[in-house]
Amino acid sequence: MQKSKLLENTDLPIIDLRPVDQYRQGHIQGATNIPLSEIEDCWYELPPKDTTLILFTNTTDQHDVRSLFERQQYPIEAVLTAEEFTQQDRSQTNWTTDHNSRRLWRASPLLEDYIELIEQHLPASEPLAFDIGCGSGRDSIFLGLHGFRVLAIDRNPMAIERITSFVERWEVDVTPMKLNCEAEYQQLTQLIHLQKPSMIVQCRYLHRPLLDLYHEHLPAGSLVAIHTFMEEAAKYGSPKKPAYLLKPGELAEKFADWDILLDQEHVLSDHRPLSLFLARKPF
Repeated sequence: MQKSKLLENTDLPIIDLRPVDQYRQGHIQGATNIPLSEIEDCWYELPPKDTTLILFTNTTDQHDVRSLFERQQYPIEAVLTAEEFTQQDRSQTNWTTDHNSRRLWRASPLLEDYIELIEQHLPASEPLAFDIGCGSGRDSIFLGLHGFRVLAIDRNPMAIERITSFVERWEVDVTPMKLNCEAEYQQLTQLIHLQKPSMIVQCRYLHRPLLDLYHEHLPAGSLVAIHTFMEEAAKYGSPKKPAYLLKPGELAEKFADWDILLDQEHVLSDHRPLSLFLARKPF
């Protein structure tokens, strides 16, 4: 099949595995750039397994990438190479030199589904968010794509290394920071007083003393956005320890003197419930 016909009106994700500088010199519009050298740390950026993909790479890598992705349970429709992609092919497809990359991953439902609600209640036009326990960094990048400055905080140096690469590819204003918020509680408090964040985001992570810290030290008008496992989740999987599980109504009680903007639950396909909680500190 001709390349132009294959790509014409395709809805299949196109994964461009070339280095970032080559991608920015020219790529198929709507492609997603994940350099092959980084792929082992970036599987979480891909759609669910069993999603059929088109791969775009350099000739020297074409024989390896198909088997690499198929081992990860991704069927491959085609492997296209930059060297074989002629000027005619480029003229017949939507070839572009912009830096945009198609986003195939999703942030937490609290951000994806309620970003407009969040934006309506932000206290500043150039908002700063602290992403506490940022993990893979998807929530941080998502907020960066929506105009936030973000401090992405995690105690795991591997997470900080991964998100640093993630930030470079998406060109967002996200600063990774290694900090153990449980052991370095005072340093986090000082950061809040110094930088005055517009919002704290905490997803799939719970350390109850931090809730007290947010309540006491966040500036007036700031938001807390908390998306973490509820007590019922222990019936269906992890986490099991009560210290990592929210009780029903716990957040509403903790922030009872704040303006509660959202207090719902999101249920995963395996039946584990997570909080969808958003509150604003009164002025």
